[in-house]
Amino acid sequence: MQTRNVILALVMMMAFSACKSTFPDTKWTNKQWTVVEMLGVPVQTSNTPQDAHLIFNSGEKMVNGNGSCNRIFGPYEIGKRNSLKFGNLASTMMACQNQAFENKYLETLRSVESYQISGGELWLKDSKKRVILKLR
Repeated sequence: MQTRNVILALVMMMAFSACKSTFPDTKWTNKQWTVVEMLGVPVQTSNTPQDAHLIFNSGEKMVNGNGSCNRIFGPYEIGKRNSLKFGNLASTMMACQNQAFENKYLETLRSVESYQISGGELWLKDSKKRVILKLR
């Protein structure tokens, strides 16, 4: 009887670990993640839709958002060990005052390799595990 209970417990643990939620899960659908820091430098926010931000759509594996002027959109892929890669991100092409910031933001997104959730923030990291974007 004890062996049976141990086997049942192991099967249950494996089943629950297989159902582990990955980022972004369904609770995060349509959550706006606003950029608050890029490459260690704080980013001023205005609490408007023009703030640089990302919105993940877990059902479609697509991300959209804003670079501070232009809309951005494209696919993303979550892998093992919190890996995160953005596919070919596209954007609208309006001329902006903040074009240098937006270009650097898009370049930084392209170098994202992984993510971490910490204290309500989403940390996006490069291949050397350095936090390159903080979003809240």
